[in-house]
Amino acid sequence: MSVKKHRVSTIPAAALQHFATLLNIARKEKQFTIEDLCARVNTSKPTMLKILKGDSTVKIGIYFETAWILDVPLFEADPQRFSAQKRLIEKIDTLLPTRVLSKKEIVDDNF
Repeated sequence: MSVKKHRVSTIPAAALQHFATLLNIARKEKQFTIEDLCARVNTSKPTMLKILKGDSTVKIGIYFETAWILDVPLFEADPQRFSAQKRLIEKIDTLLPTRVLSKKEIVDDNF
């Protein structure tokens, strides 16, 4: 059984590279070895190496956990601003429809 390779477009790939660079800088500033970071994140060394290279096949939760441990901010650092932003997002989400239906294409078969 072959594994299908997912191709990531340019902008998301660049964002992952940037995020991986931020994680690497934070790791070196905190003087964590890769093994130390693996133990704290509870992941394997090959997975951590993928994270630090910006590999798109790693689960996003592991990226977030690594960022949390290294104190790399993902969102607003201020809890009050974060909660205000969260409430705004939730309000917007309630205004949007719960389902998005595909548009029905009308076929013109009148020859």
